[in-house]
Amino acid sequence: MTKTIKTKALVLSSIRWKESSKIVTLYSEKLGKIKVIARGALKNNSGFAGKLQSLQLNEAIILVKESRSLQILKEMELLNAYTSIHTDLGRLPFGLAIFEILNQVFEDGEPDEIFFNFLTELLLALSEIKSAANVLIYFLLKFMSYLGFKPSLQNCSSGDTLKCADKVFLSMENGQVFCTNCFQSHPNPIAFQKEQFFYLKNLQKSNHRRLRELEIIRPDAFVLVQKLLNYINYHLDKNIHLESLQLLSQ
Repeated sequence: MTKTIKTKALVLSSIRWKESSKIVTLYSEKLGKIKVIARGALKNNSGFAGKLQSLQLNEAIILVKESRSLQILKEMELLNAYTSIHTDLGRLPFGLAIFEILNQVFEDGEPDEIFFNFLTELLLALSEIKSAANVLIYFLLKFMSYLGFKPSLQNCSSGDTLKCADKVFLSMENGQVFCTNCFQSHPNPIAFQKEQFFYLKNLQKSNHRRLRELEIIRPDAFVLVQKLLNYINYHLDKNIHLESLQLLSQ
């Protein structure tokens, strides 16, 4: 039996299929991650024109049948194009990086309305914030919590983060923070300068609805992104690779 589902959706990726169609991976409010066929999407008169790009909020009508792995995308209506993201190469790569991570980590299905709404709030922040790197770093911190291995940045093992030494370490195994004053160690910890640690600590406890007000510019943003990705990769046993950030070096 085929069901017709109307849901808000974000395009994670798309590839050409046959002569004129596309296979599109969506992250949707009601169905989670789902692969659909947009038939005729590449035709000049297609109703899908301009609606299958990443970093846009859409309302999709999907024909779902449990016996098939690819569902049918019947209609797509653009709700928010987030134009300032697409026209600014200082913002675009960071948004694409978030979607790359979702596409590489999430399995099909598993809808989560709260997390979906969180993503749309992040897109709003990305379209307005002064330093787009803050949005990606904030996403990584919150994504760790969502996946169940939140790092304990608010407390040092010594009991007071204000007394931490110049270098602070994050345990890969249990997410605990320690420094040389703690008289303990863990194998292969992630090292942060004290200033980096307090930036991450404050960002972790920030409300996502106020994220766009954050004006901090981090010259070491790529270093922090890679360190946080290393922590995620360790817990998921993956090797997440972000091709989109290479756009910033061009």
